[in-house]
Amino acid sequence: MQATLSRLVSGAGAVVDRAALLVMQRAFATGGDARTPADARTLLERVAEAYGRPEHFADPDSFFRPPPLPTPRTRQVRELPGGGAVWDLEWRSSYEPFLPSYRDEHQRYAANLIAHARWYRLPRPRAALVALHGWGGGTWAFEERAFVVRTWLRAGLDVVLFQLPFHGRRTPRGTRSGLLFPSSHVVRTNEAFAQTIFDLRALAALLADRDLPTVGAIGMSLGGYATALWASVTRDLGFAVPMIPAVSFADLLWRHGEGSRARRRAEERGVSHALLEQVFRVHAPLERAPLVPHDARFIIAGRGDRITPPDQAERLWQHWDRPSIHWFPGGHLAQTGRGDAFRALRRFLVERGFATPRSPHEPHEPHEPHEPHEPRSPQ
Repeated sequence: MQATLSRLVSGAGAVVDRAALLVMQRAFATGGDARTPADARTLLERVAEAYGRPEHFADPDSFFRPPPLPTPRTRQVRELPGGGAVWDLEWRSSYEPFLPSYRDEHQRYAANLIAHARWYRLPRPRAALVALHGWGGGTWAFEERAFVVRTWLRAGLDVVLFQLPFHGRRTPRGTRSGLLFPSSHVVRTNEAFAQTIFDLRALAALLADRDLPTVGAIGMSLGGYATALWASVTRDLGFAVPMIPAVSFADLLWRHGEGSRARRRAEERGVSHALLEQVFRVHAPLERAPLVPHDARFIIAGRGDRITPPDQAERLWQHWDRPSIHWFPGGHLAQTGRGDAFRALRRFLVERGFATPRSPHEPHEPHEPHEPHEPRSPQ
């Protein structure tokens, strides 16, 4: 009976995901180049060569360059129950694109040059949990619920919601969140992943400067990809939790584009799955060994996921030497069973000293608004 219910839940989740894929495919094409040029293969080969230098893999800092410590502007949003407060942070992203030919375009996206984070700060946190949203996300109110922020605050963790490049308040005027990243504009996509890590390293340095004992990360979908990448290029993280993660953009583009006019045009011009792998290799999590300790890695995945299908999480699990993993029966959007996943994650963090055990009277996923109490400045 239980197996039958799991199959039904997974199937329902898959239906929702397939409908969403149609919307995502159209948006992805819109955010990139309008047409596939006749010399697409030659252009992509040049891009792959430029980003694929051996030193980028021998020394991650050669591509994912370390940032200076930021000096953020802060604004109190509200107070937290029991002490502490919610603060909005923003600082200028001083990221300089790797490819000189992209630098002028990068500077034109003025909104994307400012990094934004929302910090839920407790008086005495055990650790900070940086939460990275999925494609098209980044709205504070939505992400607060998606990542069950109240649960992690009750567990003794600060929570920091971070907006990925070209998302949320970083969305350029006239577009919508996520439209420009990731997209079929491969140079912008590669540079935006480099900017993602640059800004996250700046955030981690800021948190360490404020005496946070440990910084960990959880990310969903695109955020899961960024989490896995972050865990593979720096030692900033005390723990890493990719959730419903993407791990190969080449695979996802090729698979989801099957039968489409865009893929047929690309193939006619000599573009292949192998070539896309080379283009995106510089930021692919599967190309680098994880730097987070093995017992601090935890993967969450959905059996019914059809946007980042289960084999994506399975490949990361294998690459990361089979760490702890929790499967829920739902899909990418209809995440049925994810409450059990978050409870499993909390037990995982408790066992490692990053979180406190759940109280018998504590609700599972509270969404009620915070009540006013004495704030604590992040300064």
